[in-house]
Amino acid sequence: MRCTGGRNAHLILYEAPLETAVLFGIRADASVVPPEKLDLMGVPPARLLGELEAGQDPVAKYAEMRASMEKQNRPAEDDKISGTEGTVWYSETPKGKISMWKCKPESVEAIHWAAGINKEAVRATCWNYLESGDNLTYDTLLPLLLEEYDPHDIERFRGHIEECIGQVRVELEFKEGVLAQYDSLPAGLSILTDKGAVMRLLSRHFGNHNMRKVFSIILNNRGKK
Repeated sequence: MRCTGGRNAHLILYEAPLETAVLFGIRADASVVPPEKLDLMGVPPARLLGELEAGQDPVAKYAEMRASMEKQNRPAEDDKISGTEGTVWYSETPKGKISMWKCKPESVEAIHWAAGINKEAVRATCWNYLESGDNLTYDTLLPLLLEEYDPHDIERFRGHIEECIGQVRVELEFKEGVLAQYDSLPAGLSILTDKGAVMRLLSRHFGNHNMRKVFSIILNNRGKK
């Protein structure tokens, strides 16, 4: 499952605030299951863009789709791209084994190759993991990192990765503490209608230097409350 959208933008400038789609499932033996063979329980699958029939040239189709996506992409604000990040291909062997391949437009691939593995990318991947998991460790993060980076580069960067994991854990703990305090405020108090009162009460628990951050966390996570 993957979440994308304006609230979760890393590279692509998405129009929707937040969307969820199933990309694949994993069996106990680590084999991949495509969305059409899963019980999705109401969660939408990633949109199917096409299927290759026997005899079609996969290399030519790959190049065609890559060029089509690149034609749609446009530069956007904050060094982001308006358009699409890419597609996932599901390749099935005669024995039914599924492997997945990414097809990215040239503009997206160029950014990924130029950036390489770095702390900002690792931190973004940590938060991406926390959207569906709650046990953030090097081992649980590794499968997501392997989708983008070479195993040797990841291992060489391991010290920095573990440092990023520690930082994200601290930030997550702070975020959860802020939301817990906000949710415990007297009934009827809202950050939208009673900002002054809310912030005065919360300032008893968080230092003045953190109050801007406190406000941002509440607004982003409880702004409709």
